[in-house]
Amino acid sequence: MKTRISLLTILSVMLICLSGCSNKKEFEEFSFTYSMESVDNYKMVVTFDSNQNYKLEEYNYFFDNMANKKDPKISEGKLTDKEFGEIQKLLSKSKLFEMEDSYGFDKEYNRDLGDIMYQVSFSTKDKDKFISIRTTENQQFSSGFISLIGYINTFINSHKKEVAN
Repeated sequence: MKTRISLLTILSVMLICLSGCSNKKEFEEFSFTYSMESVDNYKMVVTFDSNQNYKLEEYNYFFDNMANKKDPKISEGKLTDKEFGEIQKLLSKSKLFEMEDSYGFDKEYNRDLGDIMYQVSFSTKDKDKFISIRTTENQQFSSGFISLIGYINTFINSHKKEVAN
């Protein structure tokens, strides 16, 4: 029994290593964009690319409309090696190319959740993926995708100060 468990463990580790190696090659050149929008009120967009660039865009439509002006806050910069490595790892684990193209549009709209739309665009040398998500109750996503979105939100919060300046 111990031999079987050891053999399964070794095979699992080898499979993970092999799949990890192929994903790194696939993500040598990429562009990734994530946007979160409260329709007609607010929009936040973050873009990462394989040259370690990032761009943050913040649009406050509600206040802009009240002030009768457009005042987007946009900043650009370079990712640190640590940030870039984490983004590459999370993109690989999220398996975006295996996800559906849309979520939440086949269900009744729930006003209590707000009209929030999320969009993901991911392009590599060989593939493109575009995902649209409308907030609905009980949506289920992979832990890899949840980790990616969590990291992006943390990144936005820590770099958003740069947008305001």
